[in-house]
Order: sequence, then structure tokens, then C-alpha cells
Amino acid sequence: MKKILILGGGMGGVEAAIALTQKLKGDYQINLISNRDFLYIYPASIWLTVGKRTLEDLSVPLPQLAELHGFNFLHEDVQEISTKEHKVITTTQEHTYDYLIAALGSSKLKPKGVEHTLSICGTPADGMQIQERFLSLVEQGHGAIACGFSGNPQDATAVRGGPVFEVLFNFDTYLREKGIRDRFELTFFSPSDAPGNRLGEGGLAQLQKLFQERDIQTVTGKKIKEFTDSGVIFADDSHLKTDFTVFTPGLAGNPIFKQSDLPLTDAGFIPVGETSQITGLEHCYAIGDSSFFEGPTWRARQGHLAEVMARTTAANIAQQERGETASASFRDELNLLCIMDLGHDGVFVYRDENREIAPRGAWAHWAKLAWEQYYKLNKLGKMPRLI
Repeated sequence: MKKILILGGGMGGVEAAIALTQKLKGDYQINLISNRDFLYIYPASIWLTVGKRTLEDLSVPLPQLAELHGFNFLHEDVQEISTKEHKVITTTQEHTYDYLIAALGSSKLKPKGVEHTLSICGTPADGMQIQERFLSLVEQGHGAIACGFSGNPQDATAVRGGPVFEVLFNFDTYLREKGIRDRFELTFFSPSDAPGNRLGEGGLAQLQKLFQERDIQTVTGKKIKEFTDSGVIFADDSHLKTDFTVFTPGLAGNPIFKQSDLPLTDAGFIPVGETSQITGLEHCYAIGDSSFFEGPTWRARQGHLAEVMARTTAANIAQQERGETASASFRDELNLLCIMDLGHDGVFVYRDENREIAPRGAWAHWAKLAWEQYYKLNKLGKMPRLI
């Protein structure tokens, strides 16, 4: 029996497991290892921050998905990867494999004082802490909140800013609903001169318009010196005072990859080609935030791309098992696609090599709500995949 080992139970890892059960017919053991026993729906976690979702709303049990789709779920922590010996060591045991799929996500840089901040792109518990801190300020009736993000100088793709914008705009909407927006100072900050530039001209124009119409202050182009319990200190020693700071640092490769013989970029990601195969390793793949590939400057690390790469990987493993060359590519589906939710409306952002659009409307907000329900129903086998 051939063994396929998937490391990571996020959007990419789960999609890979499901796609493999559909693509492969025969005697295969598909094992998915994750240190969480649930799939967390990160794109919808922005609503957790304002108390409109619970952790249960955003979690799909992995044992249930495994039983439904026909793969094996192992609740373990990965410690080391050896491609030379075709094995993975976890906190519990060693696993051998015929094919390996790395989908463990990324880690984050740790600027000085980052412990004084919380990230929407951190753990689910971090999202709950953001909710608790925000609602505590709402109860207090006044406060100063800053939301920001930064990148990684070693990898221009290692940044995740979209969710930070969404959290900030949902804070604003919530405060307006309560009639207390005038008692709060909201600020966006980033060391980048043009944060959000990968959204394209239309997306940037929408951001600037939103900041102005919602009276959100901006501090951009200033390097961050450190965070404190009273706010953000910049390189010029200016101080942005806050009661609460939401911040997502630049991304870096998962530390587990350093405990391996995998090829890595300077930022710690696993280099892959358009087939998702790891450079120089025929039976090993990396998808989503674990990977790095060359491409257009606007490419972004998004959940839907991780799923595209997962399906590409499954198609290529099926080809290899038929004795063919792995030739499936994710290039034709490479695009930037997201809905930046604003609370009551949203901005639909789409960009590929030929066009870029960023229309705004209430329909975009409802479309994201619909996607959330569709995603859960699809994974639970109650609705076919539409895209």
C-alpha cells in the first residue's frame, strides 16, 4: 500500500486530502497530520473580532472530514522532515511515505515588543483575544485602536495585509452601529510607502477613499522601532499611542522546515515550480504558505491559491502513479481574488495578468457571507464544489 503524507490541516492540506481521495483509485493510504483537530476558516475570522462569530462557527472537525472523505487524520505535532529517508518525525511516532505534501503554513517575524500586539492571522485563540480586547474598549466607551502590518525584506510575497484592513473597517462599522464612533481614534499603520499596492490601482483608490470617509488616520512609510503596552514607536522616535494594537508581522518559513533537509529560500519557504513539486524532489510537494514560486509581483498568499495548488498536486500525483510525467500546473488559475469586507458592504478585488477590478457594494459583503456557508457545506459534502 502506497502512503501519501500531508502535513498540515489548513485550507490547502484539507483540500489536498479530499482531492487525492477523488483522484486516486486503488490501494492508497492518505494520512493528514495536524496539531489542531479542526479546520479553521481564516477568511471569515474577521467577524470573530467584533463578536459576530464564535470559534465553533469557524471550525470544522477534522475527524469528521476524514471519515466523510476517506482519508486518515492524525492529531500530532510534526518535528522533523527527512526527504532522504522518506520519513517524518512527530511528537508521537515516525511516519514513512511515498509522496509528501508540505502544507504547514508559515511563521511570522518577531519585531521588538510584538508580544504587546495581537494578529488576526495568528491562532484562533488570538482572534478571540482581539474580540475580548475590542469589546472591552466598547464597554469602556472610548479608546484608541491601531491596526497595521509589515512585510519581510527577504520575500516580497511574505505579507498578509487584507485581513488587517478588514478588521479595521469592521471595528469602524461596529462602533458606528453603537453610536460611539466619535469617541474612538482609529489608525492604520505600515512601514510600506504603498501598503496594499498588490490590489492594483482600483483597490488602492478604494482604500484611500475608505480611510478618508471613515476618518481613519494613516501612518505609512515609517519603519517600526518597537511595540510597547502603550502603542507603537517608529524609527524617528515618534509614538503612536494606543489602547490596543492589532498587528500582523511579515511572514517567514515554518520553523519545522529548518529541522529538515528540504531546500529553502532565504526567507525559509520551500521553492516549487508551477506543478507544486519541490525543486529537486520528484515525489515531494509544497503548497500554500509553505511554498515559494516565481511569478508576477502582485501574487499573494491566499487560501484559494493554496486550494488550487492542492488540486494541482493531487492531479500530478495521480499522473505519476499512472507512469506519466507530472504536468498539471496552477499557472492558469493564478490570480489575486478577495473580498475586503467593510461590515455592511465590501470591495471585490480581482487581479490577473490581463485585468484588475475593485468594485464596491453591499453585494460584496453578502457574497462573502455566502462563501462562508458554501465553504463549510462543500467540505461537509453537502454542496458540490462550484469553483
